[in-house]
Amino acid sequence: MIPRQTRLALAPLLAALALGGCQHAGPSGKGDSIAQAPLPQCDEGAKGVRASLSTPQGPLAYRACGGWLEVEADDGTALARLFHTDYLAAARAGEKRPVAFVWNGGPGADSRLLQFHALGPRTLDGASLADNRESPLAAADLVFLDPAGTGFSRVSSEVAAKRLYATTGDIDATVRFIRDWLAAHGREGAPVYLVGESFGTWRASGVAEALIDAGQPVAGIALISGGIPMGEERDRSLMRALSLPNRTATALALGKADAALAADPEAALAASERFAREIWYPALRDPAALDDAARARVVAGLARFMGLAPAQIDAETLWVSPRAFRQALLADKGLTLGIFDMRRTGEEEDEALGSDAILAWYRDGLGIAGEAAGGEAYAGIDGAKLPVGSAWQYDQSPITKESLARAMAGEGPPSASQPWVARALEKDPAMRVFVAIGLYDSLNGCAANREAAADFPPAQARRIAMHCYRGGHMMYEDPAQAEQFAKDVSSFFRNSPDAANRE
Repeated sequence: MIPRQTRLALAPLLAALALGGCQHAGPSGKGDSIAQAPLPQCDEGAKGVRASLSTPQGPLAYRACGGWLEVEADDGTALARLFHTDYLAAARAGEKRPVAFVWNGGPGADSRLLQFHALGPRTLDGASLADNRESPLAAADLVFLDPAGTGFSRVSSEVAAKRLYATTGDIDATVRFIRDWLAAHGREGAPVYLVGESFGTWRASGVAEALIDAGQPVAGIALISGGIPMGEERDRSLMRALSLPNRTATALALGKADAALAADPEAALAASERFAREIWYPALRDPAALDDAARARVVAGLARFMGLAPAQIDAETLWVSPRAFRQALLADKGLTLGIFDMRRTGEEEDEALGSDAILAWYRDGLGIAGEAAGGEAYAGIDGAKLPVGSAWQYDQSPITKESLARAMAGEGPPSASQPWVARALEKDPAMRVFVAIGLYDSLNGCAANREAAADFPPAQARRIAMHCYRGGHMMYEDPAQAEQFAKDVSSFFRNSPDAANRE
């Protein structure tokens, strides 16, 4: 927790950043017109401040709000108080400004990563918050949701916890939150976007279908580092084979690829994908059909494209799991590759970095009271992280012995998703999908997701945009990729059904 004297010292600075930015001096020395434009109001009872962001298009005035929304079951039983952080800008005349609902994954993760590392108007620069010039706030209002049991959000009872700490209950609670938020703000007719990272892609996809079923159109869903939830994979051997280019990229980045591949990295990635499709895929589909010579050729090719020794590859199954690859590539140095960014070894990034600045912004910038003042602690910062993930029930599909074994080997959750995306695309012909994947992520593959997108019917596949970034699971943590990622998300929001009325 931040010492009281430190927080008191920060308060004037935070107030200046939040409030003093409302007026930007133009050439005449007076505030510009956009700063004076009427801004949307916060929820009743929510705390808010006016602020302004310098963007490539000029200064953008906005209101930052923080507050809770009570979510209830159909019978009126309280389920949770869900905390949300809203960034709301003024709409131009005749504009239905889009609203993007944003969350991370886990399950059991709060909204800090996407909010304060990537998309919010103020993001972390080291341990301090600074203006994010590329924030997509210029394209859409942003509502960052802390799911139940994360951040400032809390379930109402142990019974509610059992309901909400589960895939289907979480989707239902999120749908209720979004519908209530839109109604409270009179925004039911606004283009709605859903943005989720990692497990949050399941939430975004399932919520999209449920909203459409309830009569609420969804302009688009952004699926970040979680792939495309499609249900049980129809061709697991192909999806496994198409993980090869990500591993080749990692071997190149860590200097483990042979000289011929390293001489032309782009050609190496293309050759890796060809080998994956033409050689490894048939071998994985029916390894027993190979004779010894063919098996040896597959092993030699995998060793070359993965940077491994042939002895590190199981010659019987010809499969190298994500976990096995991460443990094998730098085994000679006693190192294991990172789950989220295979270029890294050792400890992951310090999750607490910047926590003091984030908490001070909520406490002093927005005036969100802490436990000492009768409010909530922020789980994971000034309060203990709650056991949401360990209590999670994957109840969207059965957990089998095979699915659990795949999860233990680093191949995703312990049971398959539902085909939410396909059903939502079919039910809402205007909905579009944005998919973002990091090239060095052990949990996803760029080539595999391109293949998954292409597997949709042509009319649906045309509405899916694939983006592969040279980063990890949190590709926006890579400075070289962060700006492009934010620009791509902004472009996705700008291409809403209301785009004709916007710049």
